[in-house]
Amino acid sequence: MLRPLTENRHKFTSSRTRWEYFYEIQTPKGVADFILAVFNRKVIDDRRKWGVHPIQSKSAIDIVSFLTAVQQKYEAGSQASPIATTSEIANRTLNSASHVTQQLIPMLIEYGWVERMGRGQWRCKHAYQCPTTSIYAIEVKRSDWQRALGQATSHTRFANKTFLAMDSERLPKTQNNLLAALEHAGVGLLSISADPLKDPLTVVANPSRKSPRNNERFVVAERVLAVRGSGGNSGFWGHVFGRLITTSSGDDPRKSALLLT
Repeated sequence: MLRPLTENRHKFTSSRTRWEYFYEIQTPKGVADFILAVFNRKVIDDRRKWGVHPIQSKSAIDIVSFLTAVQQKYEAGSQASPIATTSEIANRTLNSASHVTQQLIPMLIEYGWVERMGRGQWRCKHAYQCPTTSIYAIEVKRSDWQRALGQATSHTRFANKTFLAMDSERLPKTQNNLLAALEHAGVGLLSISADPLKDPLTVVANPSRKSPRNNERFVVAERVLAVRGSGGNSGFWGHVFGRLITTSSGDDPRKSALLLT
């Protein structure tokens, strides 16, 4: 069920935009089966020049976002200093001071995002910007639309658009309840058919585009960027009770860097 999504992407995205495909991406609320992303080329180029690494921890992103805000207030003249103390960071990001100094700050220094300005004093070396301009999330399921919709709904927190993709043969004959639930959740519906005489992908419901600007969005964007930088296009998936779990019934386009090594 994965290949029809990539081959018919033009039906639910802009055909002129350079979308990249990713699979099995860990999100703050679970795993997204299929992610389409558009990267901000300037942000990516700047990061390459700075030599910084993707930040995959939400707590670490909270810190960089806070330090970026402090820097911006200083530059705007509304704050006396671009520096924040360990106590200020801990209180603002809801982390313990020990966790900030022993785990998070050392990681951010290693990744090139933060520098030490004195004892217990820190500032961001580079203003944080999200590396993606668009993210679409698709939850792929063969059946059980109620359960699948619950999973898809969590993706609306970070995605510009979220879809549920299902086998056309498993969709309910009467779709009134399904379509009403999708509209309420802000989730679209893609119908996938393996019948060679039918359209392989039909857009049954196309949700309105959202513009999330929150740390859940940043976490997913950073994890997608990390997978991209690894040379693969998928997070890790593996065997459960001796069986390879997959959302695809056809050839599988996923490449996990962990499986390529």
